[in-house]
Amino acid sequence: TVTLALAVCVLGLPDPAPTLAPDVATWMGATEVGNPITAVRLGFRAIDTLLEAIVLLFALIGVWSLPPDRCWGGRPGLLQYPDPNGMLAYSARVLPPLGIVVGTYIFWVGADQPGGKFQGATILAAMWLLVMMAGLADAPQISRRWLRGLLVAGPLAFIAVGLVGAITAGAFLAYPPGFAKPLILVVEFALMPTLTLVLGLMLLGTPRCGPPPGDQAP
Repeated sequence: TVTLALAVCVLGLPDPAPTLAPDVATWMGATEVGNPITAVRLGFRAIDTLLEAIVLLFALIGVWSLPPDRCWGGRPGLLQYPDPNGMLAYSARVLPPLGIVVGTYIFWVGADQPGGKFQGATILAAMWLLVMMAGLADAPQISRRWLRGLLVAGPLAFIAVGLVGAITAGAFLAYPPGFAKPLILVVEFALMPTLTLVLGLMLLGTPRCGPPPGDQAP
């Protein structure tokens, strides 16, 4: 039913389809970035991007809230028993350095080329998950203050930039002339670790209560 409804909507679009691409091309110079997608996400529709980051954080809290109360504060995900000579452990040692370089590069070029914090954070989270799936590292306890600080640092920095715009440019999430790109980079740098942690922890799942008594690694 959903597929049929989407097909009807797509086929019912006027030809040519309405687009705001010319308006973006005309006004993106005010954002001082070269990538039109970045200009839209952090310039013209920055409030949407802020809400996306907040929604992801609430989704993670929702996942953490599923187990019993006695599990709150524990480590998320299943305890892994690694095979030090297995292919997974080998991959977890070889791939993460390459993935970190690729993810960081995709994040850095996002201001002027295709890429950005969401794409880069996805790659970094995948590398982190690979290491934990191989049993080479364990997830942090969700009660750690540094972890909670990093999870909220991105949205709080985004809101702070929005308040700066309200004071200096007359609107929330507006950018004063000459400071648009630096403020956009501040938001990107602040959201990068937050998104990496949120994506990785959300896929790990609920906090565990610990292995049953007498459960030992083989």
